[in-house]
Amino acid sequence: MAERFGPRLPLPFESYSEDAVTLSSVRDEQLAVLFQNCDTHEMEIWVTTKIEPNAMSWSKFLAVDMNSLTGLWFYGGGSFLIDEENKAVAVFDEDKNVSENRNTAYFIGVNGYFREVDLGKITTGKEIFFPHAFSYVPSSVLFESGSYEKR
Repeated sequence: MAERFGPRLPLPFESYSEDAVTLSSVRDEQLAVLFQNCDTHEMEIWVTTKIEPNAMSWSKFLAVDMNSLTGLWFYGGGSFLIDEENKAVAVFDEDKNVSENRNTAYFIGVNGYFREVDLGKITTGKEIFFPHAFSYVPSSVLFESGSYEKR
């Protein structure tokens, strides 16, 4: 089985190297991207509405002014999951508000909802590692006895 990649498809915003940009998956065949402007701290979550070989369209899922909410800026090394039903996002990143590096989950939603949960001290040594969350997407490939079949 060979895979080929088509042309790069654009993101729904313009970003620079200082901005936080993180990609995630949503359900079976959608992508989500978190964008946070490093100057204004405004955060946007965008979700794909169409993905085709030569075209992609996006819909804004959530927009939050993090500067007025908490002043928090994500480094972009973390990860995130969205909750479509509650129109909320869980962002996993470092806590920059304490003297030691700690893994933290930030729950952010509509109408100014914000909750911070300490996940514990970063214990990976001198290197900086960010906490990660992964969503499960069922595969269309069935594994049996070391071979695979398409469903």
